[in-house]
Amino acid sequence: MQGMGTIRLGRRAVMYTVETVPKGKNRVLGTIQIMTGFIHISFGIILSTLTSVYTSFFVSGEIPFLGGASYIVSGCLSIGAEKSPTECAVKGSQAMNIISAIFASLGILTFIVDLSINGPFYSEDNHHYSLVMTGNRIAIVLLTFTILEFCIASATAYFWCQATRSDSNEAILIEPNTIRTDAEIPSIESSANYPPNSNDVSYDLKVETV
Repeated sequence: MQGMGTIRLGRRAVMYTVETVPKGKNRVLGTIQIMTGFIHISFGIILSTLTSVYTSFFVSGEIPFLGGASYIVSGCLSIGAEKSPTECAVKGSQAMNIISAIFASLGILTFIVDLSINGPFYSEDNHHYSLVMTGNRIAIVLLTFTILEFCIASATAYFWCQATRSDSNEAILIEPNTIRTDAEIPSIESSANYPPNSNDVSYDLKVETV
C-alpha cells in the first residue's frame, strides 16, 4: 500500500544579511561615486567649450557625460542595495559598477592620450597657450577622479560578487505558490511487508578444516 505525499513548490527569494552587507561602507563609497559623476559632467562641459583649441578624445567620445551618468547611477544603486539588500538590488548594483569600471578605464586611457598630445604644446599666442594649459589642468584633475572611481567601482563590484557567492550568509525565503498532491511516496508500512532484496543480504561464509 502506498501513501500520498505533498510537495510544495515555491519561489526562491534571497535577502542578504547584515554579515554580508556591512552598514555604512557602501553608503560612503556610493556618495563618492555620485560626487565624482557630477564633477565629470561639470568639467566635461567646460572641456567641450575648449575643443576649438584643445584636442580631447575624452570629450569627443562623450565619456564625461556617459561615464558621469553611470557613476551617479552606480552610487545610487549602491546606497539603495545597502538599505534594502535584495537579490535584484545587489545584482543591479554589481552590474552598474562593472559598467562604471569600464567607463573609468576608457577615461584613463583617453586622458593619457590627451595629455600626451597637448602636453608638449607651445604657442607664441599667450591666449591660445593659456587655454590649452587650462585644458591640461582640467584633464589632470579629472584623471585623478577617474582613477578613484575605477578603484571604487572595481572594489564595490568585487564586494557584491563575494556577497552573492557567500551561500552561508544568505537568508533564503521560500514563498509557496502551488501545492501538488499527485506524487506517490511509499509508506513505512508498505516497505515493512516486503522481504529484503537479495542485494541487501550479506552472507558470512565459514570454512572449517579437518
